[in-house]
Amino acid sequence: MPAYLLGLDSGLTVTKAVVFRDDGKVVALARREIAQIKAVPRHVERDMTAHWQASAAAIREALEQASASVGAAVRPAAVSVAGHGDGLYLLDGDGAPLGLAATSLDSRAQPLLRHWDETGISEKALELTGQRPFASSPAPLLAHMKAHEPERFERIAAVLSCKDWLRFCLTGRVATDFTEASVAFTDIGTQRYSEEALALFGLDAIAGALPDVLMPCEIAGYVTEEAALATGLAAGTPVATGLHDVTACAVGAGVTKAGTIAVIAGTYSINEMLVDMPGTSVGWNARNGLRPGQWMNMSVSPASSANLDWFLGTTARDALAGGDPFALLQAELDAVADDPSDIVYLPYLYGSPHAEDVPAAFLGLRGWHGRGHMLRAVAEGIVFNHRHHVDLIDPDGSVGKVRLTGGSSRNPFFGQLFADALNRRVEVPEMPEAGALGAAIAAGIAVNVYGDWEEATARTAPDLRIYQPGRSVPRLQAGYGGYRDAIDTVIHRYKEKTAP
Repeated sequence: MPAYLLGLDSGLTVTKAVVFRDDGKVVALARREIAQIKAVPRHVERDMTAHWQASAAAIREALEQASASVGAAVRPAAVSVAGHGDGLYLLDGDGAPLGLAATSLDSRAQPLLRHWDETGISEKALELTGQRPFASSPAPLLAHMKAHEPERFERIAAVLSCKDWLRFCLTGRVATDFTEASVAFTDIGTQRYSEEALALFGLDAIAGALPDVLMPCEIAGYVTEEAALATGLAAGTPVATGLHDVTACAVGAGVTKAGTIAVIAGTYSINEMLVDMPGTSVGWNARNGLRPGQWMNMSVSPASSANLDWFLGTTARDALAGGDPFALLQAELDAVADDPSDIVYLPYLYGSPHAEDVPAAFLGLRGWHGRGHMLRAVAEGIVFNHRHHVDLIDPDGSVGKVRLTGGSSRNPFFGQLFADALNRRVEVPEMPEAGALGAAIAAGIAVNVYGDWEEATARTAPDLRIYQPGRSVPRLQAGYGGYRDAIDTVIHRYKEKTAP
């Protein structure tokens, strides 16, 4: 009899519950939309209670689907959670949500970051913690709250992440995992919380609110009676600590050690590589890996497939209303495949990887260009932004292999575009739910279904679609040069506009 494992993967807009067999095959999947609250400029928030209720409903539906598929009640051997990183999910002294959660698209702390950059705090943070703070990371969000909402700040009893909140709802235990602990307040050398880091940000007061740190594949608690009623899980089911979702995606894609670049083309542009020695750079965040003595160098920005969603929702409603929208849009792309175009798209609707707050932009549009030209420019802009990050974490191109996941990866057009633009072999796992699988693997290790990360990824390894660099490499290399020039142009214009 196979063992069953449940992975809950909660991102910025959707929470998904997936039941897996221990060989990695999906038995059932249920999803729920999570509303974003944008009532205040630069605030991108969510209702924590509604988030849990939606996740609980997804778990219940997935279990019902799995039981119907198998023909008997499916009781997972263990559960684990992955969730979007950064942001801020706060609890008060009663264990209740302390207001709305800030998601990783929130940018209210951007002005504070400029001050930290000017006063050297950001540079010191890079040296100490392995990363420069950015707008949606916990340190600037908490410092912003301390300055603008002091009464709320004083009531903080626990500082959690997305997945830590959901696991708290499942188990009643406040904790975080080794990967998530390193988002702001850990020393890059010791990989543990640092009093010096808290003092650097002026956040000494919240030291007692930082959660206990457990390993991702450690049992963090057990499903409570209340959570069992909400989800359909059996009370007492073990719950593993889980993972930051981008690390979970890497695990689900089979990346558990150095030698492969993991690229996730989701709402965020995620580009990451496991390494066995710590190093710092303004080009990446050095966070904890899966085990002590391993680090995950992440180069990220909120500038990937969300741009495609925006473009399609704005300009392609006719296609989306049809029975096969992507066939129509692919036909439009194919029609302009050999048509020279100098359109450049900067995919910065929600932020950029550059120090300046660069806006999104089309450059080079002409009256004879159509939707196909613009769609191709959006796709190339997304992939060029990924290349910007990949070049930062692997500047000499020594890692020749990329594992690509995320919504865009399922489209062969994007798979080939990544291979050509990155000039690397691109492997796309035939596993659309890599993040949930990574969480489920953590659950399986916690209850000895698997012996370790490597055994787990070997037993759950999906088939791969392979894309090799092709005939478009020269065109895209030249196109990337134009993209870089466009960035410089827009940054120069932005500086002129905002100069005192």
